[in-house]
Amino acid sequence: MRFFSYLRACAPRTMCALCALLLGLSVQAEEQGSLSQAVADQVPSTEAAANHPKPDANGYYVGGPVYVSDKNKVWTRTGPGEGYRINGARQIGEPMTFVRYSDNGRYAQLRVEDSTFWMPLDTIQPEICGEPLSQQLRAQLAELQARYDNYDNEIMRELKSTREELARLTRENAELKSSITNKDETIAELDELYRDYAERLETKDLDMQMRWWLQGAIIALCGAVVGVIFVFIPRPSRKQKRERY
Repeated sequence: MRFFSYLRACAPRTMCALCALLLGLSVQAEEQGSLSQAVADQVPSTEAAANHPKPDANGYYVGGPVYVSDKNKVWTRTGPGEGYRINGARQIGEPMTFVRYSDNGRYAQLRVEDSTFWMPLDTIQPEICGEPLSQQLRAQLAELQARYDNYDNEIMRELKSTREELARLTRENAELKSSITNKDETIAELDELYRDYAERLETKDLDMQMRWWLQGAIIALCGAVVGVIFVFIPRPSRKQKRERY
């Protein structure tokens, strides 16, 4: 009975101790897992560095990539067939001039400067390739790189040119507005002057009409006066007329 009572009294303490022990073991396991993962992450890079040997003088190493070289040469012959003598070699991408096909259609006669030769049709093509193509692409790349490097300068030049053009157009617009204003003022002055002359002309016409009427009235009055005078002038009698003659 005492043993069971002792177990019952120690059971809570024992459970707490077991829980603490299990928690510590889980934390230690997680730390070991993270450490092993870090070591595993470092091992492939170390293995890759160890498995990537240093290239030799030619740039080759065991397991490394290689490509077909564009420095290969194609043999040229004196005639359209393998039975003809080899008279030279041409590099891949070297420009040549087409002359004609062979009778069997498998060879082409080509010319470089003053020399002519024959080459199989499957070794030539009309498109540029090889080193000339690489040079052309490098030249285009250099041009694009130069344009990219000078892009800010070009933008600044274009912006400066645009600003100068805008300033010129602004000046021309201001000059046109000033010219239009001056023309409007001139037109207003001419209109006012026209109205003044029109009023003067109308007044002059009225003055002329009044003068004409006045002159006519004066002439009529003079005629009436002269008529009255002639009416009241005594006339000689017939006797006086006979005595006069």
